[in-house]
Amino acid sequence: MQVIERPAQSILTEQRGGFLSSAPYPFTHTLSPYTGCGFGKTSCGTYCYAQFMPNWTHLPDRPAWGEAARVKSNAAEVLAATLEKMSPAKRAGLRIFMSSITDPYQPIEAKYEVTRACLDVFAQYDDLDLLVIQTRSPLVGRDLDRLATIPYAVLSMTIETDDQALLTRLGGGPAITKRFEVLREAKAAGLRTQVTVSPCLPYSPAFADALLALGADRLVVDDFLEGDGSGGNRTAQSPFAGVAGYNWRDSGSARALYESLAAHHPSVAWSAAGFCGIPPRQRTR
Repeated sequence: MQVIERPAQSILTEQRGGFLSSAPYPFTHTLSPYTGCGFGKTSCGTYCYAQFMPNWTHLPDRPAWGEAARVKSNAAEVLAATLEKMSPAKRAGLRIFMSSITDPYQPIEAKYEVTRACLDVFAQYDDLDLLVIQTRSPLVGRDLDRLATIPYAVLSMTIETDDQALLTRLGGGPAITKRFEVLREAKAAGLRTQVTVSPCLPYSPAFADALLALGADRLVVDDFLEGDGSGGNRTAQSPFAGVAGYNWRDSGSARALYESLAAHHPSVAWSAAGFCGIPPRQRTR
């Protein structure tokens, strides 16, 4: 895989509409330590909407999705300067999703540690409203101690199915068992956790009970029609549409999982409203 180190001019991207700007509690910014993703050749890469985003499609001489990634080598320094310039009132309104278009714990993070460095910056501030770390990678387990120092951090782990054979057929990716293991470790460490079944892939009858047993603070279920932000049009253009082997437009199984979880958990939500469903912090004066 080709890795390009290139400094960033800015690191917080303001949200002005779209999936993460949904009610009831929209995000104000996203933060992406990398452009492109090392998981692009795995199962999630077959349907990942980021391969259609302008920050990737407009790159000159871009390689195929999953064959290259750009490292924003100065991300932590830019973040530190950005937060330092903000007033406490401005920082208190920040709701940051890290990240929306690439996994912050993709494989090259093990070497470059850009996400880790950004966490160290956030740990210097206790006045932000929300930081969601969205990943499917067990590598985040390396940094649970750092997340524990950030009072507004939420670890959100993608677990789209419990069918490892299906993921293997689609191209592989981080082992489901290891994702469960990291979530249990995070829970034991006292971290706030969220599971995103996004997008929901075919699963076994035991999936709902396994998710509930994790004791996550929140559960979010999503399908391909609402989840790709285009009513399924992006998914239809993706390699996944040709290799799925089932009717991915049928949201019945995703809805059934949602209803099963909601019957036994106090905080289960659907699609964009689920991702944007974390209430503002209750601060003590």
